[in-house]
Amino acid sequence: MQYEGSGDVFFAFYNGAQQLTEMPKKGAGLGFERADCTKGASVLWNNNLWAPIVVNIKESKTKCTLYFSANASNYSNVEEIMKSNYTQVAYDDTGDWNLRYIGATPNNYIDIGDKETNGNKILWQIIGVMNNMTVINEDGSESTGQSLVKIIRADKIGRYSWDSSASGVNDGYGVNEWSQADSMTALNEGAYWNKTSGECYNDKNDVKTTCDFSSTGLTQSVKDKLVKVRWNTGTMEEAYHYTIYGSNEKFNTKAFYKAERSNHNGKELCVNSGKSSCNDSVGRTTTWDGYIGLMYPSDYGYAVGGDGRINCLEVTLNKWSDSYYNNCKANDWLYISGEVQYTLTPVPDTSDANGVFGVTSFGKVESERIYDDSNIRPVVYLSNYSQIVAGEGTKENPYTLK
Repeated sequence: MQYEGSGDVFFAFYNGAQQLTEMPKKGAGLGFERADCTKGASVLWNNNLWAPIVVNIKESKTKCTLYFSANASNYSNVEEIMKSNYTQVAYDDTGDWNLRYIGATPNNYIDIGDKETNGNKILWQIIGVMNNMTVINEDGSESTGQSLVKIIRADKIGRYSWDSSASGVNDGYGVNEWSQADSMTALNEGAYWNKTSGECYNDKNDVKTTCDFSSTGLTQSVKDKLVKVRWNTGTMEEAYHYTIYGSNEKFNTKAFYKAERSNHNGKELCVNSGKSSCNDSVGRTTTWDGYIGLMYPSDYGYAVGGDGRINCLEVTLNKWSDSYYNNCKANDWLYISGEVQYTLTPVPDTSDANGVFGVTSFGKVESERIYDDSNIRPVVYLSNYSQIVAGEGTKENPYTLK
């Protein structure tokens, strides 16, 4: 295997099993699939710049093999379609350069093939094209640096608890660890995933209610279009009440994006508190591999549009309900007036381990008790084999998939 480069990093390029003499050009029919590096290094792929960014370089003469394939290039049409609606999209400032739909009413509706039993289409909405994703393949291997389309159900599937628990665990208020959450189970293993009816949680102390997804759950044909990915379940390092009530202004949208990818979890600040609201024995993780999650606080923040977008992105998300910042929520398509929506991100607190961030009915992001019956809107990533082939993205004429 021949490597090219100088200094700290050397590269080799492959199309499947065929070695290439140089890195393929953008738009040449090949897309980045994965990278393997020696000496503990790894690659973040920047699809916008069409360039590998090598991180964790600890030694000289590190070697990275970059793999490309025709299948991995199929999403280029989604990004091109989004960019053709240039007034409705924007690249974020995260360093991953994700392309997102913004504004109050973008044309981002998509039909991925499911219908209710009455024949009505089940619509989703495109959050954007997310870069540097890690895909978990069927054989358990990982494909890093992927660019994937992220979508959210246009309508809630119901009002359920994020998680609940027995009365002796965190006072019955639930455990803010997504890998074992009741909603995670319903979405990825239970009634919603299997398109059946069953029981879902909707109050503290493990109270359940009947939930029927026999009409609105996922069919096998739709599940075949989804990919298993690595979700980030980290959070901020500071206690929540300092963030919300103090003068701290640093938890704006970009700061949330960074916190979601951190190594901090929703229990570490109260682990030694001795309080009954923080007595669960559940181990905490900051990533989770699965198919269906929820939106992030940063997804909500980066969806804002309008003339005040720059100002909205700079301000702490818990101030979006203030009268001065009303234009933020009014120009954000993920906001639902009068409805509380759960996110995936746990809340760090010195008093309890049963809160996650939610988008409130007033448009700000703040802590929500996870046992409450609030809106659940599934979020998924589409397979590399899916392409938009028709439609205009409107609710009446949504995009459709090949």
